[in-house]
Amino acid sequence: MIQPRVLVLLAAHNGAKWIAQQIETILSQRLVDVRLVVSDDGSSDDTLESVRKFAMDPRVRIAVQPVPTGSAAQNFIWLICNNCAEDFDFFALADQDDIWEENRLSVACAALEARGAAGYSCAVTAFWEDGRERTLAQKASLKRLDFMFEGAGQGCTFVLQKAFFRRVQEFFRANAPHLRLLHYHDWAIYALSRSWQLTWYFDSVSMVRYRQHQGNDTGARSSRSGIGKRLKLIKSGWYREQLAAISRICAIAAPTDARIREWNDVLAGTPSISRQIKIARICIMQGRRRLFDNVVLLGAVVVGWL
Repeated sequence: MIQPRVLVLLAAHNGAKWIAQQIETILSQRLVDVRLVVSDDGSSDDTLESVRKFAMDPRVRIAVQPVPTGSAAQNFIWLICNNCAEDFDFFALADQDDIWEENRLSVACAALEARGAAGYSCAVTAFWEDGRERTLAQKASLKRLDFMFEGAGQGCTFVLQKAFFRRVQEFFRANAPHLRLLHYHDWAIYALSRSWQLTWYFDSVSMVRYRQHQGNDTGARSSRSGIGKRLKLIKSGWYREQLAAISRICAIAAPTDARIREWNDVLAGTPSISRQIKIARICIMQGRRRLFDNVVLLGAVVVGWL
């Protein structure tokens, strides 16, 4: 039986403590022909030394950023733009500090093929050093504009079908200036899939152990620290900037889409009570998929943070 060929893109930065274990679980994937590209983004610890221990494996390639990109999102965007898609059937994203189940890629590839989906994400098992664990699953019932407010879960679970990956790659290459403000590359990928009217599959089964530590970019959304970080970001105006960045990208990707045009018109409107009411209505009817997330979003609108 011919095994699916999967290219895994791993963005690394100061992950020496965990990256070897992550790479081992990637190279141990069953029923797929896997290749791995690791991009180190100016690490100041022993990350590169840890990765180079795998350099003798022909499945592993190491790239070092000549000039650090400064963020995981920009490192991933660089990886997507600078790797040839021709020799692979599927493409997966990997963080440096997680642990993959051994059938994580084969299950994702099978799900994408069976459902004709462009992209895949799965539940994760968040775990802490003190032994706590919690399964985090995405709500799969889509809303009309959920992709304007959130992504499809943790980007470290994303697997993309070839045609979609190539389309994302071409878009990223052609629109580099519009990607510089992005904090979440994975949100942009999901938003593009929805802008192009493609299917996304949410797997409710956990296939990734999602390590929680002080160096997490945001962390588990339901943890106390994760919720606190998100509220601070919303209050600071950062989330409003991200909404605008995603909206611009979607408008370029699908300029005739009425959903996207309507939302952009509201978002770009002059601050007023009328604008707040319009945004609140959109959030309630068309916003985030989980009720709790939508309530938080609505609260941010009411107090004027959006």
